[in-house]
Amino acid sequence: MYVLFETAAGFALFKVVKGKKLEKLDKLHESFADADSANSVVKLKAFAKFKDTKDAMKSIERLMKGKVSKSLNKFLTKNIVQKEIED
Repeated sequence: MYVLFETAAGFALFKVVKGKKLEKLDKLHESFADADSANSVVKLKAFAKFKDTKDAMKSIERLMKGKVSKSLNKFLTKNIVQKEIED
């Protein structure tokens, strides 16, 4: 399972290492209390930096409409679809 996280700088893609910890929503914050505990739950697989503010705004606008921007689609295809084929 993967988790996509959007930041002001770009998109971060994490692979879930211990999915069971994410099932307990009431204690989810404990799994991310510090960097070491977060690293035991998820691992950073890829990061895509926005080209500029315009690119960031386009991506956010598309997500708010329930759509995927071209840059996000390319990022996910490269980092999930191709990696799944290689693994």
